[in-house]
Amino acid sequence: MNNELQIATESRDIARLRKAVARLKNIALKYRQSEVVQKALFRISELASSARDMSEFYPALHAIIDELMMAKNFFVCLFDENKDTVKFVYFVDEYDDVPSNEQFPAEVLRQGMTGYVMRTSAPFLLNEENFHALVKAGEIRDLGAPPVDWLGVPLKSGERVIGAMVVQSYTENIGYTAADKELFMFVSQHIVNALERIRQREFMREEIDRQTASLRDINRDLEEQIVERKRAEKLSAVLYAISELTNTSENMENFFKQLHRQIGLLMNNDNFFVALLDDDRKHIRFPYYVDERDAQLLERRPLSKGLTEYVIATKKPAYIDTEAYDQLVAANKVEFKHKRYGTRPTQWLGSPLLVDDQVIGVLSVQTYTDKVSYKKDDLELLNFVSQHVAVAIERRRNADEVKRVNAFLEKKVAERTEELVGEIERRKKIEEKLFYDAHHDTLTGLPNRSMFTERLQQALKQKRRFPSHNFAVLFVDLDRFKDINDSLGHSAGDEFLLEASRRIGECVRDNDTVARLGGDEFVILLNLISRIDDAKDIATRVIEQMRQPFVFGETEHYSGASVGIAECKSRNDSAERLLRDADAAMYQAKSMGRGRYVVFDESIHKDLVASLHRESELRHAQFDQDFVLQQFDLVSLDDGAGKAREVLVRWQRGEQLLTPQNFLNIAEKTGMILSLDHWMLTRCCEILAGEKSDLPIYVSLSTKHLYKLADVKNLLAIVKQAGIAPSRLVFEFSETELSDNSKRQLTALKTLADAGVGLALNDFGRSSGALQYLLNYPFTHVKLDPRFVEETANSKRAGVMVRNVVNLCNELSITIAAAGIDTPAQLQALRQSGVQIGVGKQLGEPIWLHKREKQEAI
Repeated sequence: MNNELQIATESRDIARLRKAVARLKNIALKYRQSEVVQKALFRISELASSARDMSEFYPALHAIIDELMMAKNFFVCLFDENKDTVKFVYFVDEYDDVPSNEQFPAEVLRQGMTGYVMRTSAPFLLNEENFHALVKAGEIRDLGAPPVDWLGVPLKSGERVIGAMVVQSYTENIGYTAADKELFMFVSQHIVNALERIRQREFMREEIDRQTASLRDINRDLEEQIVERKRAEKLSAVLYAISELTNTSENMENFFKQLHRQIGLLMNNDNFFVALLDDDRKHIRFPYYVDERDAQLLERRPLSKGLTEYVIATKKPAYIDTEAYDQLVAANKVEFKHKRYGTRPTQWLGSPLLVDDQVIGVLSVQTYTDKVSYKKDDLELLNFVSQHVAVAIERRRNADEVKRVNAFLEKKVAERTEELVGEIERRKKIEEKLFYDAHHDTLTGLPNRSMFTERLQQALKQKRRFPSHNFAVLFVDLDRFKDINDSLGHSAGDEFLLEASRRIGECVRDNDTVARLGGDEFVILLNLISRIDDAKDIATRVIEQMRQPFVFGETEHYSGASVGIAECKSRNDSAERLLRDADAAMYQAKSMGRGRYVVFDESIHKDLVASLHRESELRHAQFDQDFVLQQFDLVSLDDGAGKAREVLVRWQRGEQLLTPQNFLNIAEKTGMILSLDHWMLTRCCEILAGEKSDLPIYVSLSTKHLYKLADVKNLLAIVKQAGIAPSRLVFEFSETELSDNSKRQLTALKTLADAGVGLALNDFGRSSGALQYLLNYPFTHVKLDPRFVEETANSKRAGVMVRNVVNLCNELSITIAAAGIDTPAQLQALRQSGVQIGVGKQLGEPIWLHKREKQEAI
């Protein structure tokens, strides 16, 4: 019994001992595992200090992890938050292969298990079963060969995930446990610390290398600056010395010797010469040269094809070595002749001597041996020096020239002194001539505006001192001068003005002043007149003289004159007022038909002011709104049947309708007449296009259309665009505006006639040259002037003239009509004279083609 009890007790003790041994073994195992982990962590820490770069760190880290657990397949990836990419910095796998350091978009990696770990920021232990479950759930995608076991932990810096570390197994008998996951996660934080230490050390090393390189560059720049400054100081000293040579050298030979010595301080100049162009720029001479091969060169030679001439021709510095020399010779820009150009150099530097962008010579150095080698910097230096040398040479030459000139001037001073008396006399004559030219017209020799104004001012002073001193100003404008000048040329125009000035001079007294203001405008100062009739008599004489024919060669030409008279009536009158009033009176005379005089009065002044206002209003007028058309029927004087129509334009101005004579002159003056005529012709074409009547329309146009072929074409273009036959239109041109010798007008009228347009000579009989137009111009119609028509009822001579005109027109197949038939007596006289067509109040009232409202025409 005791034995059994003892045996049982021993069994219990043995069991307890076995449990204790098992616990001790477990403790010993944990201790060994802890020791292994501690050693691994220590090695990681040492690795962070000893690894020179990351390429050493990752393989060593792989070896440490492989000792802790099976890590045959192991990789580390890092996340770049700025670029949103993931880079596999270390990758070892027996099935998959990822290029080292290749970056992948983070969006792609987030779909795999590595992205899953980085996305959840938690360690993850994967086996084959839950791998397929995660793929099926859409948490991950299969991005590689499926592992049997896969363990990944995030690499975290604080709360920020900077990457992931993964081990995986493709073998069934090798797997990972939860303990491995905890160990891997524990080790990962130490790895992150090691990574950051190495990365920080690399960053510091890179920064040190960068700063070292920067300091090295700064030091190199400083050394270059020191060398450059020393060179600049040396160059400045040489340039200053060269500048001083101008004043210190006794002669040019000494100057060139010192120049040679100074340039030798900057570069090798064992072979050196200065070449200068002669004044004829056809020869080149060498006032100074030093050469070890050619002791005696030609001191002067014609320009040819040497290196010196090449620099002169290009105006640029040249660095010529053997290769460049051969190229120039091959291009025939340089030739080689030993006797003329000397021994061929190994290297040759030449720089032009420029003064005011003109080459005066060449500065050159050269070498015959390879022991001396020039660089591009030497050429720049020589070119820079040559600029100062050129100035110094020019200053020295100028100084020598000044000495020569001073000696020459001293000789000339005495000669010049003797000439001064004669020079003063000549200068007086020149001044007198200048005064005369400044106060007289160069063509006619008459006083000009300046001199006339002075004499007019003197007359006004006399008027103020002696109120009984009366005088008047006549403003004379020659008629048809522009036509004569345009048709016969400026030479004939000058002859016409000379003859006109002579005739006007014959009409005045010796104490009167005749002046030419310009063009065809003359003014007369009538001094000491007793009454205004004296001025009228002078004006009448001038008009009569200008009516006489002007003979040029074998032809006669007729002009005329319109005269305006302004009388000085007050002591307070001014020269400007008298000239202005005489000019206004002259224009009044021209508007009344020319060939007459008008004495200025206040009504003219009022008309002038009104004309200015009317001109301003006309410039702002709108054609379709402010102008209307009035139709006059041209009928048979026998039975009253309609033969044609005449359309005239009226200006609808406020409550008034202005007739052509009240605004067409202003339109001519302002240049609006061409546009106004185009508008009226367009309206007439529209009337013809909209009716079936065969009666033509007479359209009164300005002769300004006849000076340019382009203006004639514009008229025909309007007719063509309207689509009507040109024969349905008759263009009227006033006799008073035509020139009987204008080739331009004749050519323009022939162009219109060839196009089929009828041509009417309007206002026939108003001037003296009407028959010339019938003979020389292609007119198909004639309209008698209303004033001519008015005389037929009262004058037998007028009736005879009308009959003769009718007969002439019938012989020439010209249709004749009479304008302004306002009385039965006029109608009867015209019938008796043979006129068959007419227009006027006696034959019917005009028709308004379109008008806003009924208004009174003035």
